[in-house]
Amino acid sequence: MASSSTRKGKGKSSQITIQITGKGSEAYKDIDWKTLSDDEARAIEKEASLAWKVLSNTQTQALQDASVEDVEKKLSEILKLTNSEIDLSESVLLDYYVCGFWWAKERGFTTQQLSGFFTVLHTLLENIREKQLSLADNLSEFRKMLVGIGADNNSPSKGLDFFDLEHAKAITDFLQGTLFQHHKMYEFLFHSERTEEIVGTELVVEVLPPAAMPYPPPLDEGLSEEVYLRHVAPPPPTPTPEPQPQEEDTEEEAGTDIKSETPKLIEEQVGAAEAASLVQPEALLASVTAEEVKTMFDRVSKELFAGLQSEISEKLLEREAEIIGRINKIHRVAEA
Repeated sequence: MASSSTRKGKGKSSQITIQITGKGSEAYKDIDWKTLSDDEARAIEKEASLAWKVLSNTQTQALQDASVEDVEKKLSEILKLTNSEIDLSESVLLDYYVCGFWWAKERGFTTQQLSGFFTVLHTLLENIREKQLSLADNLSEFRKMLVGIGADNNSPSKGLDFFDLEHAKAITDFLQGTLFQHHKMYEFLFHSERTEEIVGTELVVEVLPPAAMPYPPPLDEGLSEEVYLRHVAPPPPTPTPEPQPQEEDTEEEAGTDIKSETPKLIEEQVGAAEAASLVQPEALLASVTAEEVKTMFDRVSKELFAGLQSEISEKLLEREAEIIGRINKIHRVAEA
């Protein structure tokens, strides 16, 4: 089989005739695709060929010589997937095309085979997006594309006759493990609406205190509010217990006894004073023993200082509890 292409310039044109013989990749082994323009490459192909449908000869050669990062960048421009960094669906599509192209490149496909294989990737994915084909229908379409591989030139072909049977098997295995295995995922990607979820978070910011001095206290001395309240802040005042009714009655009875005894004591003291005025001091002191003097002093002191002593004892107990509480907090802070 002979194919020809016409190359035109200013005022002249040249026609290139290329003889294609054999079958599969052997039929195109003598063609140097780097020397041909996009139009010349299309002119060589058969009418139903799948090469150069999505990627032209020039684009395929540029991708063939690029690194994987450059392949991703150039494919995003060619396929107009410009929002792949922020759009999840575009990111999935770009990943699908980049992985397929890089796999074919590592298999050693020629420029023509890379373009044809990329057309297969694009067609099968568009069957899901546009035609909404099921997995079984998409597999049937893929089988139709393989018709003519390994056959003679006169046999009907669906556009992939530049592949061999080994290439066809490798492509089938690759698609089986990628597109066909995740067919439901791509169906969901194209035909299911996803609700947008807005994720928020609450941020608590502690504001610096006002500067009482030229500068506020240093931040390295600061403590969080939780630690301060637990270990540093003084304890709340102890609530005063409410008096019980029985205690009030006891206090009233004690007050009544004190009041009843006080006039008696006064009367006794007055009588003793009157008697002392009548009796000589020497005779009065001689009649009083040391034990009676001690007993009188004990009785008077108990009556005068009983209330004061109980009040001082309560204040001492409260102060002792407060000091013990502060010591315990200091120990807890030191252990933490």
